[in-house]
Amino acid sequence: MKKAQPIWIKGLERRMNTNALFRTEVPAGATLHLAGTAFYRVYLNSSFIAAGPARTAKGYLRKDLLPLPEAGELLIEACGYYCKSVSTTKQPSCILAEVEQKGEIIAYTGRDFTAAIGQRLQKTERYSIQRHFTEVWDHRSPAQPAEITVLSERFTLLDRRAPYPRYDVVSLPAALWRGRFAFDAERPYRATRWTYNVIPENWGVFPETEISHFPYRWIQRQAQHITQRVAALPLTLQEGEYAVFDFGQIEAGFLTAALAVQEEADLVIGFSEYFEGQEFRYAGLSGHHVVEYLLAPGEKELQTFEPYTCRFAMVAVKKGSLTLRGFGCRRYEFPLPSLPELGENEAQKRICRAAVRTFAHNAVDLYTDCPSRERGGWLCDSYFTARTEYALTGQTLVEDAFLENYRLFKNEGALPEGMLPDAYPADVRPINYFIPQWAMWYILEVEEYILKRDRAEKVDAFRPSIYALLDFYRRYENADGLLESLPGWNFVEWSEANNWTQDVNYPTNFLYARVLEAIYNLYGDEECKARAAEIRKTAVAQSFNGRYFMDHAIRDETGILQLQEHSSEAGQYYAVLFGGIDIQTPKFSYLKDLILNVFTPERDTMPEIFPVNAFIGAYLRMDALLKMGEHGTVLKDIEGFFGHMGQLTGTLWEYREFKGSFDHGFASYVYTVIKKSLYKE
Repeated sequence: MKKAQPIWIKGLERRMNTNALFRTEVPAGATLHLAGTAFYRVYLNSSFIAAGPARTAKGYLRKDLLPLPEAGELLIEACGYYCKSVSTTKQPSCILAEVEQKGEIIAYTGRDFTAAIGQRLQKTERYSIQRHFTEVWDHRSPAQPAEITVLSERFTLLDRRAPYPRYDVVSLPAALWRGRFAFDAERPYRATRWTYNVIPENWGVFPETEISHFPYRWIQRQAQHITQRVAALPLTLQEGEYAVFDFGQIEAGFLTAALAVQEEADLVIGFSEYFEGQEFRYAGLSGHHVVEYLLAPGEKELQTFEPYTCRFAMVAVKKGSLTLRGFGCRRYEFPLPSLPELGENEAQKRICRAAVRTFAHNAVDLYTDCPSRERGGWLCDSYFTARTEYALTGQTLVEDAFLENYRLFKNEGALPEGMLPDAYPADVRPINYFIPQWAMWYILEVEEYILKRDRAEKVDAFRPSIYALLDFYRRYENADGLLESLPGWNFVEWSEANNWTQDVNYPTNFLYARVLEAIYNLYGDEECKARAAEIRKTAVAQSFNGRYFMDHAIRDETGILQLQEHSSEAGQYYAVLFGGIDIQTPKFSYLKDLILNVFTPERDTMPEIFPVNAFIGAYLRMDALLKMGEHGTVLKDIEGFFGHMGQLTGTLWEYREFKGSFDHGFASYVYTVIKKSLYKE
C-alpha cells in the first residue's frame, strides 16, 4: 500500500473483543486494498463483499484486493480480539485500507475513513480456547461514533497467495420441525465446554461477574417439545418458540437469517455438527456453538461475523416476536472447480465427495485442522492436507501461504532455540509447549513441496529453519545416535502409543531417520544420509522382537536401556514407512500377515498390539499399504473406516469414534489415497 496507515478506535487497540466500523465513500470501478490484524468483513452499499484477512505470521499482514463495482458507501466491520489463541497471534488491533482507481489513491485509512464502535457486546464468554469470543449482538441502538488513532506499529505486507473463497449462500426452505421450549432446572447441562476446564486469565478471558449473557448455558437448559414437523418459511415464532433446521450435511461458513421483528426480541441460535433424536443437542465438540441477537422491531438481515460449522441449527426466540423469512449459511471455503466423480462404487464416491468438501472447508487461507473449534494451522495435519490440494488442483496456492507463515516465524523465547510451533499463526500455550515430532513433519512436507510439487526455486528459503531444527534434534541424540528424552509434548498418535514416548521412542526415531534422509534429498547433505542409515539400523535392532516392533525403551537405575513390552499398531507403520525395512522379506513375514489380515478397521484381536486411532495411525496405515502395493486392501479399509462419516455429515472426522470434530482437514487425504489406489500410482 502506498498511503494507508494502521488505524483503530482511539485507546482500544489493546482492548479485548472490540467491534469497530470504518466507513468511506467510493466511486464505481475502484479497487480496495485491505489488510489488518483484526478480522473483518466488507460491505458495499449494505451488500456483502468479502471476509478476511488471510492470516499470517506475527508482524506481517496479507493484503486483499477487492473490486468495488459500484459507487456508494464502503463499510469495513472489524473485530479486534487482542487475546491469545491457536488461530491468530496476539497483536494490537488495526486495519489498513486504501481505495485505488486508475492508479490513483483516492481514499485511505489515516485520512478518509470515519469510525464507530459496533453493536457486538464486548464482554462475552470465549467461543473456545483455540479461537476467540462468542458473538452477542445488541441491535437495539445504533453504533456510536468514535475517534480514530493511527498506530505506531508497522507491518510488512504480503500477497494473499490463497485464492479468494466462495461465498455462495445455501438457503433452507423449511425447518425440520418447530416447537415450544421451557426452562427446566433439572435438565443436565455444561456451563462451559472448552478443551481445558479453565482458560488461563493471561490467555484472555472476562470474569463471569462482568458477563451479562450466557446463551450456551441457556439453550442447554430449555426442555423442547415439538409441535409441528416440516415448517415452511416464512415462519413466525413467538417468545418460547423455536425451530430446528437441517442442512443435510455439514456446512462451513457464516449463518444467515432474514427477519421481520414485530416486537423487541432476544434471538438465540445454537448450532451443532451432528445429533440424533427428537431435540437439538450439542455433539460434544469443545466450544460454545451459539450466537445471540438483541433486536429492535423492523426488518433485519443477520450474518454471523465469524464462520462456523453445523449440520443442525436451533433458532429460539427467548423474548419478543419475529417472522423468520429465511435461514441459511454463506459458505466460506476453497473455490474448487467442478471435479469428475472418483470411485468405483457408491461407497467410494460418497467418501470422495466428503473428502473434497472437508478439504474445501479447511483450506480457506491456510490449512486448518477444523473449521469449528480451532481453525488452527497445524503441522503434520498439513503434510496430509497439502497432498490433497495438489491432487485436487495441481497447485500449491494454500501451501505456499501455509509454509511461508512458518518460514517467517520469529521465536520470542517461548520455544527452545531452533524449534517451530506445532500450530501457526498462533500463540504458544505454556512456555516450552511444543510437539517435537510435528516439526519433523514440517521437514517432510517441505521435501515433497520442493521435489514433488515443483517448488525447487524455494529450496534455499527453507534452509535456515530446517537446519535450526536439525541442530535442536542433535542435542538429544544418545550414545547410540538415537533421540532420547525429547522435551515438549511427544506425540506419536492418538492412541495408547502416546503413553510410550519416553525414554527412547522407536517410532520417533524411525521418523527422525526419514527426516535426515529428506535433508539429504533437499541439500545433498551426505552426513545426514549416513546418519539416517545408522539410526535405522540401530532402531530396528533394538526394537524388533523377531515378529513385530516394540515402541520404546526406558533407561533403568543403572543407566542401561531396557526394551519395554509395549507395542502399538501405529509403531509398526512407522517402521514400515521410515525404518528402511523390506516388508516383503521372510524376516518380516509375520508382521506382513498382521498388517494384511489382523489390523483391519474392525479388528478385536491381538490386544498386545494396541490398535490405531484415526490420526495419525489410520493415515500411516494407508500409506504403508500403498507402499506395499496393497491397493485393494487399502480401498476396503477406507470403506470400513470412513463410510459412515460421509453418510452422517458429508465430511470426514477427527477420530474414528463419535467425538471431536466431524470436519477435519487432514482427513481429506483419503481422496488422494483412493485416487492412488484406483490408478495404481
